[in-house]
Amino acid sequence: IMFIKSSGINAEYGGTEKNVQSLVQVAEQSLKEIGFFVIKNHGISEETIQKTFAISRQFFDLDESEKSKVAMSSEYPYGYEKAEILSQSLTGEGVIPDPKETYNIKVSDPRWPEQPDQFKDIVTKYCDEMWTLTRRILRVFALVLRQSEDFFTDKFPTDNMTVFRQLNYPHVPAGPARIRASQHTDYGVLTILATDKVGGLQVRLPGEEWEDVVSPPGCLIVNIGDMMQRWSNNAWRSTLHRVVKKETQANTDNRRQSMAFFVNPGKDVLIECIPDYQQAGEEAKYPPIRSEDYILSKHYSTVPSLVAAGGKD
Repeated sequence: IMFIKSSGINAEYGGTEKNVQSLVQVAEQSLKEIGFFVIKNHGISEETIQKTFAISRQFFDLDESEKSKVAMSSEYPYGYEKAEILSQSLTGEGVIPDPKETYNIKVSDPRWPEQPDQFKDIVTKYCDEMWTLTRRILRVFALVLRQSEDFFTDKFPTDNMTVFRQLNYPHVPAGPARIRASQHTDYGVLTILATDKVGGLQVRLPGEEWEDVVSPPGCLIVNIGDMMQRWSNNAWRSTLHRVVKKETQANTDNRRQSMAFFVNPGKDVLIECIPDYQQAGEEAKYPPIRSEDYILSKHYSTVPSLVAAGGKD
Protein backbone atom coordinates (compact mmCIF):
# COMPACT_ATOMS: atom_id res chain seq x y z
CA ILE A 1 0.00 0.00 0.00
CA MET A 2 1.62 3.25 -1.13
CA PHE A 3 1.98 6.39 0.96
CA ILE A 4 1.21 9.64 -0.85
CA LYS A 5 1.67 13.21 0.32
CA SER A 6 -1.45 14.91 -0.95
CA SER A 7 -0.30 18.49 -0.30
CA GLY A 8 1.49 18.72 -3.66
CA ILE A 9 -1.56 18.35 -5.89
CA ASN A 10 -1.25 21.70 -7.64
CA ALA A 11 -0.01 25.24 -7.22
CA GLU A 12 -3.23 26.28 -5.50
CA TYR A 13 -2.27 24.04 -2.60
CA GLY A 14 1.41 24.93 -2.52
CA GLY A 15 2.76 22.39 -4.99
CA THR A 16 4.73 22.71 -8.22
CA GLU A 17 4.24 21.27 -11.69
CA LYS A 18 7.06 18.82 -10.99
CA ASN A 19 5.35 17.72 -7.77
CA VAL A 20 2.08 17.25 -9.62
CA GLN A 21 3.62 15.00 -12.26
CA SER A 22 5.42 12.97 -9.62
CA LEU A 23 2.17 12.58 -7.69
CA VAL A 24 0.32 11.51 -10.83
CA GLN A 25 2.92 8.82 -11.58
CA VAL A 26 2.80 7.40 -8.06
CA ALA A 27 -1.00 7.49 -7.97
CA GLU A 28 -1.26 5.79 -11.36
CA GLN A 29 0.91 2.89 -10.25
CA SER A 30 -1.14 2.41 -7.10
CA LEU A 31 -4.50 2.66 -8.91
CA LYS A 32 -3.49 0.08 -11.51
CA GLU A 33 -1.93 -2.39 -9.10
CA ILE A 34 -4.22 -2.40 -6.09
CA GLY A 35 -6.56 0.60 -6.01
CA PHE A 36 -5.65 1.52 -2.42
CA PHE A 37 -3.25 4.09 -1.02
CA VAL A 38 -2.63 5.95 2.23
CA ILE A 39 -2.35 9.74 2.27
CA LYS A 40 -0.75 12.14 4.70
CA ASN A 41 -0.63 15.95 4.72
CA HIS A 42 -4.24 15.70 3.59
CA GLY A 43 -5.47 18.93 5.17
CA ILE A 44 -8.15 17.44 7.45
CA SER A 45 -7.51 18.67 10.98
CA GLU A 46 -6.91 16.02 13.62
CA GLU A 47 -9.31 17.90 15.88
CA THR A 48 -12.11 17.54 13.32
CA ILE A 49 -11.42 13.82 12.92
CA GLN A 50 -11.33 13.09 16.66
CA LYS A 51 -14.45 15.15 17.40
CA THR A 52 -16.31 13.22 14.71
CA PHE A 53 -15.12 9.88 16.08
CA ALA A 54 -16.25 10.93 19.57
CA ILE A 55 -19.73 12.06 18.50
CA SER A 56 -20.10 8.87 16.44
CA ARG A 57 -19.26 6.76 19.48
CA GLN A 58 -21.85 8.67 21.51
CA PHE A 59 -24.48 7.92 18.88
CA PHE A 60 -23.75 4.19 18.81
CA ASP A 61 -23.81 4.08 22.63
CA LEU A 62 -27.43 5.28 22.64
CA ASP A 63 -30.27 2.89 23.42
CA GLU A 64 -31.53 0.89 20.47
CA SER A 65 -34.88 2.66 20.72
CA GLU A 66 -33.20 6.02 20.16
CA LYS A 67 -31.09 4.84 17.23
CA SER A 68 -34.08 3.20 15.58
CA LYS A 69 -35.77 6.61 15.28
CA VAL A 70 -33.45 7.22 12.31
CA ALA A 71 -33.53 3.68 10.94
CA MET A 72 -32.77 2.97 7.29
CA SER A 73 -35.94 2.65 5.22
CA SER A 74 -37.06 2.12 1.64
CA GLU A 75 -38.07 5.79 1.56
CA TYR A 76 -34.59 6.94 2.75
CA PRO A 77 -32.12 4.06 2.21
CA TYR A 78 -29.54 5.60 4.52
CA GLY A 79 -29.83 6.17 8.27
CA TYR A 80 -29.12 3.55 10.97
CA GLU A 81 -28.84 -0.17 10.27
CA LYS A 82 -27.27 -3.35 11.64
CA ALA A 83 -28.47 -5.95 9.11
CA GLU A 84 -26.10 -5.45 6.18
CA ILE A 85 -24.41 -8.43 4.49
CA LEU A 86 -21.75 -6.86 2.28
CA SER A 87 -20.75 -10.09 0.53
CA GLN A 88 -24.22 -10.26 -1.04
CA SER A 89 -23.26 -7.36 -3.31
CA LEU A 90 -20.84 -9.77 -5.03
CA THR A 91 -22.42 -13.20 -5.06
CA GLY A 92 -25.87 -12.91 -3.54
CA GLU A 93 -24.67 -15.35 -0.89
CA GLY A 94 -24.62 -14.94 2.86
CA VAL A 95 -27.44 -14.98 5.39
CA ILE A 96 -25.81 -13.77 8.62
CA PRO A 97 -25.50 -9.99 8.98
CA ASP A 98 -22.01 -8.61 9.39
CA PRO A 99 -21.40 -7.98 13.14
CA LYS A 100 -21.41 -4.19 12.94
CA GLU A 101 -23.77 -1.23 12.91
CA THR A 102 -23.69 1.86 10.71
CA TYR A 103 -25.19 5.32 10.47
CA ASN A 104 -25.37 6.68 6.94
CA ILE A 105 -26.01 10.23 5.74
CA LYS A 106 -26.62 11.25 2.16
CA VAL A 107 -24.50 14.40 2.22
CA SER A 108 -26.72 16.34 -0.18
CA ASP A 109 -29.87 15.33 1.74
CA PRO A 110 -28.88 14.78 5.37
CA ARG A 111 -31.29 13.54 8.01
CA TRP A 112 -30.07 13.98 11.54
CA PRO A 113 -30.64 12.07 14.78
CA GLU A 114 -32.09 13.97 17.72
CA GLN A 115 -29.20 12.81 19.89
CA PRO A 116 -26.40 13.34 20.69
CA ASP A 117 -26.17 17.11 20.94
CA GLN A 118 -23.86 18.76 18.38
CA PHE A 119 -24.01 15.74 16.07
CA LYS A 120 -25.19 17.84 13.11
CA ASP A 121 -22.59 20.59 13.56
CA ILE A 122 -19.64 18.24 14.02
CA VAL A 123 -20.55 15.91 11.16
CA THR A 124 -21.29 18.82 8.81
CA LYS A 125 -17.82 20.28 9.45
CA TYR A 126 -16.23 16.88 8.81
CA CYS A 127 -18.08 16.45 5.51
CA ASP A 128 -17.17 19.98 4.42
CA GLU A 129 -13.47 19.28 4.99
CA MET A 130 -13.79 15.93 3.23
CA TRP A 131 -15.26 17.65 0.16
CA THR A 132 -12.23 19.96 -0.02
CA LEU A 133 -9.93 16.93 -0.01
CA THR A 134 -12.16 15.05 -2.46
CA ARG A 135 -11.93 17.82 -5.04
CA ARG A 136 -8.14 17.71 -4.82
CA ILE A 137 -8.04 13.93 -5.27
CA LEU A 138 -10.44 14.04 -8.22
CA ARG A 139 -8.18 16.54 -9.98
CA VAL A 140 -5.29 14.09 -9.64
CA PHE A 141 -7.46 11.21 -10.84
CA ALA A 142 -8.44 13.24 -13.91
CA LEU A 143 -4.76 13.83 -14.75
CA VAL A 144 -3.96 10.14 -14.27
CA LEU A 145 -6.76 9.36 -16.75
CA ARG A 146 -5.08 11.78 -19.21
CA GLN A 147 -8.11 14.06 -19.05
CA SER A 148 -8.39 17.74 -18.19
CA GLU A 149 -8.23 18.66 -14.50
CA ASP A 150 -11.93 19.52 -14.46
CA PHE A 151 -13.04 16.21 -15.99
CA PHE A 152 -15.08 15.24 -12.92
CA THR A 153 -16.53 18.67 -12.14
CA ASP A 154 -19.84 18.31 -13.97
CA LYS A 155 -20.25 14.75 -12.69
CA PHE A 156 -20.79 16.00 -9.14
CA PRO A 157 -23.80 18.35 -9.10
CA THR A 158 -24.96 19.73 -5.78
CA ASP A 159 -27.42 16.86 -5.33
CA ASN A 160 -24.83 14.11 -5.91
CA MET A 161 -25.09 10.73 -4.18
CA THR A 162 -22.09 10.96 -1.86
CA VAL A 163 -22.63 9.22 1.49
CA PHE A 164 -20.91 9.63 4.84
CA ARG A 165 -20.95 6.37 6.80
CA GLN A 166 -20.02 5.96 10.47
CA LEU A 167 -19.30 2.39 11.52
CA ASN A 168 -19.19 0.68 14.89
CA TYR A 169 -17.87 -2.86 15.37
CA PRO A 170 -18.80 -3.97 18.91
CA HIS A 171 -16.28 -5.77 21.08
CA VAL A 172 -15.91 -9.45 20.21
CA PRO A 173 -15.22 -11.89 23.09
CA ALA A 174 -12.11 -14.05 23.15
CA GLY A 175 -12.00 -16.67 20.43
CA PRO A 176 -10.65 -17.39 16.98
CA ALA A 177 -10.26 -14.81 14.24
CA ARG A 178 -13.55 -13.83 12.64
CA ILE A 179 -15.01 -11.65 9.91
CA ARG A 180 -16.42 -8.27 10.99
CA ALA A 181 -17.29 -6.94 7.51
CA SER A 182 -17.54 -9.53 4.74
CA GLN A 183 -15.56 -9.14 1.54
CA HIS A 184 -16.79 -6.57 -0.96
CA THR A 185 -15.78 -3.82 -3.32
CA ASP A 186 -17.01 -0.25 -2.96
CA TYR A 187 -19.60 0.82 -5.51
CA GLY A 188 -18.82 4.44 -6.27
CA VAL A 189 -15.93 6.60 -7.43
CA LEU A 190 -13.66 6.67 -4.40
CA THR A 191 -13.72 6.19 -0.63
CA ILE A 192 -11.81 8.17 1.99
CA LEU A 193 -11.53 6.21 5.24
CA ALA A 194 -10.54 7.28 8.74
CA THR A 195 -9.88 4.46 11.21
CA ASP A 196 -9.06 4.10 14.87
CA LYS A 197 -6.08 2.16 16.24
CA VAL A 198 -7.78 -1.25 16.41
CA GLY A 199 -7.20 -2.12 12.76
CA GLY A 200 -8.52 -5.13 10.90
CA LEU A 201 -8.96 -3.79 7.36
CA GLN A 202 -7.51 -6.15 4.75
CA VAL A 203 -7.25 -6.05 0.96
CA ARG A 204 -7.01 -9.05 -1.34
CA LEU A 205 -3.89 -8.93 -3.46
CA PRO A 206 -3.73 -10.18 -7.07
CA GLY A 207 -2.35 -13.50 -5.78
CA GLU A 208 -5.52 -13.83 -3.67
CA GLU A 209 -3.75 -13.52 -0.31
CA TRP A 210 -5.08 -10.97 2.19
CA GLU A 211 -2.88 -8.10 3.36
CA ASP A 212 -3.41 -5.79 6.32
CA VAL A 213 -3.92 -2.10 5.54
CA VAL A 214 -2.07 -0.04 8.13
CA SER A 215 -2.90 3.63 8.55
CA PRO A 216 -0.31 5.46 10.67
CA PRO A 217 -1.43 8.33 12.91
CA GLY A 218 -2.48 11.39 10.92
CA CYS A 219 -3.14 9.43 7.73
CA LEU A 220 -6.25 8.50 5.76
CA ILE A 221 -6.90 5.51 3.52
CA VAL A 222 -8.18 6.06 -0.03
CA ASN A 223 -9.49 3.41 -2.41
CA ILE A 224 -11.35 3.50 -5.69
CA GLY A 225 -14.72 1.90 -6.30
CA ASP A 226 -16.42 0.06 -9.14
CA MET A 227 -17.26 3.22 -11.07
CA MET A 228 -13.61 4.13 -11.50
CA GLN A 229 -12.89 0.59 -12.69
CA ARG A 230 -15.70 0.94 -15.23
CA TRP A 231 -14.60 4.39 -16.40
CA SER A 232 -11.04 3.10 -16.89
CA ASN A 233 -12.22 -0.12 -18.62
CA ASN A 234 -10.53 -2.26 -15.94
CA ALA A 235 -7.23 -0.36 -16.11
CA TRP A 236 -7.76 0.63 -12.46
CA ARG A 237 -8.62 -1.90 -9.76
CA SER A 238 -11.63 -1.79 -7.48
CA THR A 239 -10.17 -4.21 -4.99
CA LEU A 240 -11.89 -6.67 -2.70
CA HIS A 241 -11.50 -5.81 0.97
CA ARG A 242 -12.89 -6.88 4.32
CA VAL A 243 -12.57 -6.26 8.07
CA VAL A 244 -11.46 -8.98 10.46
CA LYS A 245 -10.95 -9.43 14.17
CA LYS A 246 -7.68 -11.27 14.65
CA GLU A 247 -7.15 -13.90 17.31
CA THR A 248 -4.40 -11.74 18.81
CA GLN A 249 -7.01 -9.07 19.63
CA ALA A 250 -9.00 -11.39 21.87
CA ASN A 251 -7.62 -10.25 25.25
CA THR A 252 -8.08 -6.51 24.73
CA ASP A 253 -10.96 -4.17 24.02
CA ASN A 254 -11.33 -4.69 20.27
CA ARG A 255 -14.29 -2.42 19.66
CA ARG A 256 -13.54 -0.75 16.34
CA GLN A 257 -14.70 2.49 14.76
CA SER A 258 -14.20 3.85 11.28
CA MET A 259 -15.67 6.59 9.10
CA ALA A 260 -16.06 6.20 5.34
CA PHE A 261 -16.72 9.08 2.95
CA PHE A 262 -18.17 7.39 -0.15
CA VAL A 263 -17.77 9.77 -3.09
CA ASN A 264 -20.56 9.14 -5.61
CA PRO A 265 -21.58 11.22 -8.66
CA GLY A 266 -24.95 12.68 -9.56
CA LYS A 267 -27.77 10.16 -9.96
CA ASP A 268 -28.10 10.65 -13.73
CA VAL A 269 -24.39 10.54 -14.55
CA LEU A 270 -23.70 7.79 -17.09
CA ILE A 271 -20.87 5.48 -16.10
CA GLU A 272 -19.23 4.29 -19.29
CA CYS A 273 -15.76 3.62 -20.64
CA ILE A 274 -13.67 6.74 -21.25
CA PRO A 275 -12.84 6.61 -24.99
CA ASP A 276 -9.08 6.91 -24.34
CA TYR A 277 -9.25 3.60 -22.46
CA GLN A 278 -10.88 1.66 -25.28
CA GLN A 279 -8.66 0.32 -28.05
CA ALA A 280 -9.73 0.63 -31.69
CA GLY A 281 -12.15 -2.17 -32.52
CA GLU A 282 -12.42 -3.20 -28.87
CA GLU A 283 -15.74 -3.31 -27.06
CA ALA A 284 -16.04 -1.71 -23.65
CA LYS A 285 -15.90 -4.26 -20.85
CA TYR A 286 -19.07 -2.91 -19.23
CA PRO A 287 -22.30 -1.50 -20.68
CA PRO A 288 -23.18 2.10 -19.74
CA ILE A 289 -25.27 2.47 -16.58
CA ARG A 290 -26.79 5.35 -14.61
CA SER A 291 -25.02 6.10 -11.37
CA GLU A 292 -28.14 5.80 -9.23
CA ASP A 293 -29.16 2.48 -10.82
CA TYR A 294 -25.78 0.94 -10.11
CA ILE A 295 -25.33 2.22 -6.56
CA LEU A 296 -28.81 1.41 -5.32
CA SER A 297 -28.88 -2.05 -6.92
CA LYS A 298 -25.69 -2.90 -5.04
CA HIS A 299 -26.89 -1.30 -1.82
CA TYR A 300 -30.28 -3.01 -1.83
CA SER A 301 -28.62 -6.38 -2.42
CA THR A 302 -26.81 -6.07 0.93
CA VAL A 303 -29.86 -5.12 3.03
CA PRO A 304 -32.63 -7.58 2.11
CA SER A 305 -35.12 -5.89 4.43
CA LEU A 306 -35.16 -2.85 2.13
CA VAL A 307 -36.26 -5.01 -0.80
CA ALA A 308 -38.92 -6.67 1.32
CA ALA A 309 -40.18 -3.20 2.26
CA GLY A 310 -40.60 -2.28 -1.37
CA GLY A 311 -37.39 -0.35 -1.95
CA LYS A 312 -36.52 -2.06 -5.22
CA ASP A 313 -38.52 -3.27 -8.19
